[in-house]
Amino acid sequence: MRQLHAGAPWDDLWHDWREDWRHLKFELHIEPPTWVLADMVLAHGYTGILLPSQAREGGTNVVVYSERLKDGNSVTVNDPDGRLPRNMSSWER
Repeated sequence: MRQLHAGAPWDDLWHDWREDWRHLKFELHIEPPTWVLADMVLAHGYTGILLPSQAREGGTNVVVYSERLKDGNSVTVNDPDGRLPRNMSSWER
């Protein structure tokens, strides 16, 4: 998403990534653009994608398609501030 306006051959559908998928799916009964975009990402063989956060201004979300984490493909976390959980107990309240 950081490169959406960088001149790459992006599909126009990427401009609709902020649409409320719940409204589209459950009220209008149409497939949300984000679902189609996910299919496009997978079709290109990517392991994941970074998206700007809708909940936290300036934040970033990462989507990782875990089924793609094989054959030497991996994710390495860069957390210099130590803000991410260190183990499963970090998720408990």
